[in-house]
Amino acid sequence: ANRRRAGLAAPARRLVAAGAPGRSLHLEVEGVGGGHWYIALDSPAALGSPAQAVAQVAMDGVEFCQLVAGHISPEEAAAGQDGDREAIRDVLSAAASLSRL
Repeated sequence: ANRRRAGLAAPARRLVAAGAPGRSLHLEVEGVGGGHWYIALDSPAALGSPAQAVAQVAMDGVEFCQLVAGHISPEEAAAGQDGDREAIRDVLSAAASLSRL
């Protein structure tokens, strides 16, 4: 709390109730096996919602597989990015970390 008051930490994130719509990232994976998803950002049990989308990422299926396999970094991935840069970085970093499970 002291770091936040001093301007040294990011503002507290908004949490939403389980099952409620919250801020979302729209992920589009193009090509065979692709699709689009709204990934909830505010809490694990929130619902992703098009109306609450704060960012969008578009990538092809091969690029997505390379990202989750750890072959490319989040900075190298996603040709199309729009919106909240922090949300984009967080989601791409989480996807890249799947290779280390």
